[in-house]
Amino acid sequence: DILRRARERFNISLPEPVDFVFLKKRHWVEASSFPYFTLLGQSLGSLVLGWEALSSYVPDIYLDTMGYAFTLPLFKYIGGCHVGCYVHYPTISTDMLTRVGDRSATYNNAAFISRSPILSTGKLLYYHLFAWIYGLVGRCSDVIMVNSTWTYGHVVSIWGKKDMTFIVYPPCDTKAFLEIPIKSKNSKPDMETIVSVGQFRPEKDHQLQLKAFYEFLSHKPVREKCRYKLILVGSVRNDKDVNRVECLKQLAAELGIKRHVIFALNV
Repeated sequence: DILRRARERFNISLPEPVDFVFLKKRHWVEASSFPYFTLLGQSLGSLVLGWEALSSYVPDIYLDTMGYAFTLPLFKYIGGCHVGCYVHYPTISTDMLTRVGDRSATYNNAAFISRSPILSTGKLLYYHLFAWIYGLVGRCSDVIMVNSTWTYGHVVSIWGKKDMTFIVYPPCDTKAFLEIPIKSKNSKPDMETIVSVGQFRPEKDHQLQLKAFYEFLSHKPVREKCRYKLILVGSVRNDKDVNRVECLKQLAAELGIKRHVIFALNV
C-alpha cells in the first residue's frame, strides 16, 4: 500500500523490492502523550522509538524525514551510520520564539500563559533552551535537506550549517499537472476564486484565513459577494484533523460565509 501511494502521488516506481521494519512504540512521539512540555517530551520520546528501530536494524545510512532530529546523534554515534535529514517543518522556529516573546496567544502559546509575564518568561527560557539543544542534535546531520526557502531560513538560523543545507522541493509528477486544463469547463468568467493549500494543522491557522476572508467580503457590495469563493485544500491525518475541519466549518457558518467557503479534503 505504501509503494502504491508513492506511485500514485509522486509517480515514483522503485526497481528493487523494499523491506519495511514496523515499529510498535509510536505512542512515544504522539503529542497526546505529553500534554505539557510537548516539544521536549516528543523529542525525548523519539529516542525510544529510534532505539527500537536501531535495535531492529542497523543501516549504513540513516535518513530522518519525520522531524525526529534527536535521533540523529543516536544513529550517528551509537549506530555508526552516516546520517541525513529532510526537514518539512522545524520542531521549533524563530517565529515561535518571537510569538512567545511578544506574548501573543496562538496555537503554541495558551492565552493564560501569554497574559502572565512570569509564565511567558519561563516559557521563553524553555524555548530558548530547547532551540539550543535542537541546534546541537541537528548539527549531527552530515547533510540537511529542506522543502522550502522558509524552512531553509529557520533551519540555518538554528542549526548553523548553511554549507550543508540544501533546498529540495517535494517531488511531484509535473507531466500530470501540465495536462490539467487551466480553466474548468464549468467555471464562470465572473467568478473569483482564492485557493489555500495546506494540511489542516494548528500552525496553518485556517481560522485566521477564514476571518481574513470575512473581512475581505465585508468590504464588498452585497451584489458582488457571490462572485468570491475561498477553497481550502488539504489533507487530514487523523481524528483531530477531522474535528479541526468541523470547527472551521462551524466558524465559517458563524461568520456568515459558509456558502463562500469550500473544503477540499485529501484531494
